[in-house]
Amino acid sequence: MDEQKIPVPFATVSLIIKASDTLAKRNVISNNTGEFSISDIRNGIVEITISSVGFTPWKQTISFEQSHAVNLTEIVLHDDRQTLSGVTISAKKPLIQQKTDRLIMNVQGSVLASGNNAYDILAMAPSVQLMNGKLTMDGKSNVLILLNGKRLPGATLESILGSLSGEQIERIEFISNPSSKYDANASGGVIEIYTKRNSQMGWTSNVSGNVARGYRTGGGGDADFRLSTKKWDFGVSAGYSQKGHIERGYSNRELYQGKNRIGDFTQQMDISKGSMIDKSLNGSIGYQLNKNNSFGADVNLIKSKLNGSGNLDAVINENQNRLITNTFNDVLLQVGFSNYNIFYKAVLDSLGSNFLTTANYARYTSGQQQEFKQSTLDESTGNIGNSQFRNNAPAKYDIYTGTADYTKNFSSSAKLEAGLKYTLTENHSNQVTEVFQDGAWTDNNSGLRELGYSEKIYAGYINFNQKVGKFSFQAGLRAEQSSYKVTGGIDSSYFNLFPNLRIDYKVSKVYSSSIGYARNINRPSYDNLIPYELFIDNYTVSRGNAFLRPEYKQTFSWNHLYKKYSLRLAYTRTTDALASTMIYDENTFRFIQTQSNFLNQNLFSAALSIPVKIASWWDMNNRATLYFKDLKYPSVFDNNEILTRSKTYYALNTLNTFTFNDGLSAEISAYYNSPSINGIYSYGGYSNVSAGIKKTVLAGKGSVKLDVSDIFYNNNILISTNIIPIVTSGINRMDTRRVRLSFRYSFGGNESKKREKSNTQGNTNEINRLKL
Repeated sequence: MDEQKIPVPFATVSLIIKASDTLAKRNVISNNTGEFSISDIRNGIVEITISSVGFTPWKQTISFEQSHAVNLTEIVLHDDRQTLSGVTISAKKPLIQQKTDRLIMNVQGSVLASGNNAYDILAMAPSVQLMNGKLTMDGKSNVLILLNGKRLPGATLESILGSLSGEQIERIEFISNPSSKYDANASGGVIEIYTKRNSQMGWTSNVSGNVARGYRTGGGGDADFRLSTKKWDFGVSAGYSQKGHIERGYSNRELYQGKNRIGDFTQQMDISKGSMIDKSLNGSIGYQLNKNNSFGADVNLIKSKLNGSGNLDAVINENQNRLITNTFNDVLLQVGFSNYNIFYKAVLDSLGSNFLTTANYARYTSGQQQEFKQSTLDESTGNIGNSQFRNNAPAKYDIYTGTADYTKNFSSSAKLEAGLKYTLTENHSNQVTEVFQDGAWTDNNSGLRELGYSEKIYAGYINFNQKVGKFSFQAGLRAEQSSYKVTGGIDSSYFNLFPNLRIDYKVSKVYSSSIGYARNINRPSYDNLIPYELFIDNYTVSRGNAFLRPEYKQTFSWNHLYKKYSLRLAYTRTTDALASTMIYDENTFRFIQTQSNFLNQNLFSAALSIPVKIASWWDMNNRATLYFKDLKYPSVFDNNEILTRSKTYYALNTLNTFTFNDGLSAEISAYYNSPSINGIYSYGGYSNVSAGIKKTVLAGKGSVKLDVSDIFYNNNILISTNIIPIVTSGINRMDTRRVRLSFRYSFGGNESKKREKSNTQGNTNEINRLKL
């Protein structure tokens, strides 16, 4: 412990054992309460040295006999005054670390941190693909994203991660084969984002700001403050960002009656007037009752607002008739997210066994207000018609979660985990669609005025880890009882078991291999279940499907790690596969975007990671992934006819960091995703090249960075379908190419005492299934 009687965790304990005829050395690390034990020591003179950063080494020599145990009682480490007088000691971690079960990005201190937010950094990650705001990892969707152990909602994911500055992030872990401790709904893997936690007592603060220019000018800033004492830890942060919102593109469609083509539809879109504003406020407080017990609370508040307006010009050619329409589109989307969490944690023994319980309440609200003014010219008659309608679809989600987790450490090589979880989700939504007739707004009797959803999930898990020689075993089982009801849809209840297994074998000091198996479930996101409608334009509607069923996945993986190089082979079999599809109304020429359950899907993947150190100042991390996907689905015209889609595609990623003298550093990142498929959709290839340069200033406490994103403006995806009667192609270009200048400054007055970090992973509630 230190001079203030506070435990010093993870100190290095070194022993030199001098027996009559031999000299032996032993090293161990103290646990998170500062305790350690060493057995199987031969008789002789033992020199003990205990060291930790920020303290002067403690040394003692004793005479040891195996017949008597030695208790060193309390050992006090004294502060190293010279070390703590203003010199910062840091060990530089590699930006990318590859392990057999996960990939780690060490963001803290890297050039990536400055100027970028969490969403930007995820887009650069080797195993992640972002398409139209939808995230996949290693080719699989439904990825569980945790921020300091708390689950993030898929809805407004870009807003939430966009409000988190890269300077606040310590590391990001990408877990391809999560254990049974994680929700079974994490069928696409887990992304854990860890923010910086100050281990020094005292206070620290950071402020940053940026200005960016693409088609429009935008900018933002954030600030944080943290105060730590022997007993208390308090933190608060806030962020604000604003940028222009632009959507420009086109859509081409073929029109059918049955299987007969009767015409064409073309549309140009220019939503050039709009903006996005994101605000966030986060607070946390923790209290250390004693060295083994702590409790605390935290709150996260997010507000997001998007407004956009512009014109859509469409031409419909049908059986020699030609209609020309112009639609003025005015959209306002407002989202609110609040999350409240309390926890209690007890450390039960010197090995770090612990009990953690949490309670969580989250509320998510969204309001979608749309208004369309349309004029139509019929060239065959010369008639001009005008129409006007509006759509309002507010939604509110209340999510209550309670968890209890127990961890028993039998030794440094054996651990048992068990836990319980309860989640209640309530949704209240409604939709009102009105048309403007005779000088007044009139309800068009859409039949979707009152909508809702209710779900309860009871879960329990057990997970065991054991290391035996060169082998490491992890085996777990999770049980979940689910019941849910959708207004006007399914009322269902089901019970499932989800086994999880991983075996690691360390072949040599430089080569290890592991095999894994996991069964998971992917429940439909809430908005995909609730059948309200969002009008994209007059001829395109997004609608939920109240009759969706969960999909089930079984994943087999084989991982290899040689030095820093890795190869991951995986196969995933999905039944009742959830996939995007369309419904075509041949009377109105309207396309309805929705989801349905396909029969099954197979996904094979091989991912190769190759880090290269080109020079002492240049690090390159490369990753290449090859995929093969096939899926089966019934024909639109005959449900007994089973059709198959298949595609081989690949993804390439490179991340380069350059560290020069005098606080100057730079980055270049690039990725390319080849043409792929998802459901009935085909995606064109797309790429992104971004670069930035950073300079530390003001004695290392400040930094200035200039960066450019999507330099060649190729991060835009052509989406098409070619299944009669749904034959379409289109592209939607956003404001992705931007030049940004950012500045950050850190200040504060840390004291020279260390405070033990408290690891409270929090809960993993179901709000990740919220998405727009």
